[in-house]
Amino acid sequence: MKKTICILACLLAGTVSAGAITGLEIGLRTGIVDNYSQPNLSIAAYDLDRLNQIGGHICFSNLPVINLVVGADYSWRKQTYTIASQAFEFKLRDLSVTASAIYPVKLPVVTPYVGVGIGTHSLSYEYLRTVSLALADNGVFIPETSTYFGYHGMIGVKAALPAFPVGVFGEARVTRLNASGDDISFTTWAGGIFLALP
Repeated sequence: MKKTICILACLLAGTVSAGAITGLEIGLRTGIVDNYSQPNLSIAAYDLDRLNQIGGHICFSNLPVINLVVGADYSWRKQTYTIASQAFEFKLRDLSVTASAIYPVKLPVVTPYVGVGIGTHSLSYEYLRTVSLALADNGVFIPETSTYFGYHGMIGVKAALPAFPVGVFGEARVTRLNASGDDISFTTWAGGIFLALP
């Protein structure tokens, strides 16, 4: 969590000196990671289908044709399971830094957009168990902490409030991470607010 706050602070601090640049937007977002699939991670009969997410981004919208969006997101899931009649507390975290090229379709009220991008995802795991609980014997397999390269496609829409430099946006993103063996995949549904700098 501290790493995420530091990254977001750096991203936001980097925009202070750029206040005179037109077409610069900073945004905050929240959402859920859905349909999470990681073949080399298994927690018995339980499913890690949904994670929480928060993040931020900087959008450079004054480029010709496309916009460039650089962002950082933190996704997590904390859950206590009962395995072999014993408590098993598990935490999954994903800290990602991404860059996306989006194509906006500017309409009078809203701006729909589509895009593609790349990024790095640092996946880490924590768990607490009793000494007597044998993980592998009970169908629990947890990989080592790793960083993966990923790519994504997205579709979304944003709307600026009339006469104000703020707006809202909603977005759906499909992500795949290149992992040894089968890829990791998930869908993100997110929404948030943005501030357009003068």
